[in-house]
Amino acid sequence: MKKISTGLNRRRVIGGLVAAPVIAGMAPRRAWAATSFDTIVIGGGMAGLSAALTLEAAGQRVLIVEADERLGGRCYTLYTDEGKFDCGATTIGPLYGRVRALAVQSGTELAPPPGRDPFSYHINGEFVPRHEWANARSNRLFGAERDIRPEALEFKLVQDHNFIEDIFNWRTEENLARDMPIDAYLRSKGVSKEALRLIAVASNTVSLSRTSALFQMREFGRLALPQTGSADREVYAAAADGQYHYVKGGASVLINNLANLLQEEPRLGDPVIGVDVGEDGVDIETRSGLRLRSRAAICTAPYSALDKIRISPKLSDDKRKAVAKSDYTYTTHVFCVPTDPYWEEDGASAGLYTDAGLDRVFANRGPDGEVAWLDIWLNGKTARRMDRLSERELMQRAVDRLGELRPSTRGRVRAVAAYSWGKNEFVQGNKQVMRPGQLRDIFPFMAEPFMRRLRFAGEHTRDYEAGLEAAAETGMREAFAVLNDL
Repeated sequence: MKKISTGLNRRRVIGGLVAAPVIAGMAPRRAWAATSFDTIVIGGGMAGLSAALTLEAAGQRVLIVEADERLGGRCYTLYTDEGKFDCGATTIGPLYGRVRALAVQSGTELAPPPGRDPFSYHINGEFVPRHEWANARSNRLFGAERDIRPEALEFKLVQDHNFIEDIFNWRTEENLARDMPIDAYLRSKGVSKEALRLIAVASNTVSLSRTSALFQMREFGRLALPQTGSADREVYAAAADGQYHYVKGGASVLINNLANLLQEEPRLGDPVIGVDVGEDGVDIETRSGLRLRSRAAICTAPYSALDKIRISPKLSDDKRKAVAKSDYTYTTHVFCVPTDPYWEEDGASAGLYTDAGLDRVFANRGPDGEVAWLDIWLNGKTARRMDRLSERELMQRAVDRLGELRPSTRGRVRAVAAYSWGKNEFVQGNKQVMRPGQLRDIFPFMAEPFMRRLRFAGEHTRDYEAGLEAAAETGMREAFAVLNDL
């Protein structure tokens, strides 16, 4: 297994950039001006890259300092001898105008997704082909719910009771009354206990009881926005022809191409451990002992990582609470290839949705339209439980369990790679979610800057955008704030 090249020469970074600042770090603070930057960006994911490129375009000298050995953050492709597997953010929606502009700017080719084979089901102890679900004995949903496929339950039932009328003004007092647990909210609308149980299998949350109903309404409301009726929606949709796209060659190709546009090579593999903010600038300290100075800093690190960085003076109580109480979902992937078409033996769709320990098995098609690889996508409690295993044990356990749930896969599926976002020390999770009550108490402070010099970006500071677009938008937002404010 190998990682994609970032197109960056770390020898040049270490040999040319580091030596002078290390010497400067031993000198009085006045001497730091010779090695300073206009802005230092902490974190080299999509938010950090969009911030850095925006600032460089305005003539600033900018340095990205990235904790990991690679750029991209949660936009990451595993490249193996068996193929390429996207582990994190992959989808570029029709309204992702900023991401699409960055793709054009960097010469990155986008392509329609090759598609997936639908789900079959193993629920309540029974394997059920897709076409039999509505009338299956194991379908214990209530009334009209029985006609909804398990993978569609959450979106359908949340949207049925989504009262956000204006996604650009979603934090009204009326809506904030729905900043309550999503399971309690849906129960109050008559959603069955069984529907909630099946929703929990695949919900990209920590748990339904620890996730705000209003937060999910905002997430789904954004996805469901019509593509007509407002100028920006129509422009974005026209540019994308109303279609979803992936990055041709894997999401890391976009990251690589954006990195090649940077004027200053990033500092990789050296986590920031301290940030000192003053009236006249920001001093950054990394784990290796490197000291850097800039007029401003933009921190795009997830708050799960920021919570471990010393910041002086201390953040406000509200900001510290926002950082400390941010929740991140757990996601673990096991990537497999089918060695024989097991779906022909049992006559069911190649995918699987199950309440029996594997959550979802996405059956992805290749360029020829045939099923080429599987993504066993583990969420929440399942991911945390499986993360106790080594990578080899995880892959074996996943394949063995799949064989138990769907005997046709025995001897016909081989695991080739795995990736856990919970085990990534610089993320410790996947998507950031809001607990009940936090949209009133914490949300206003998620993007709050500190002493004008330290600003915050990343999908955790988003308003209504989603996914990669949220990261790109927040990075640009803070870059413009730096240019306008300092």
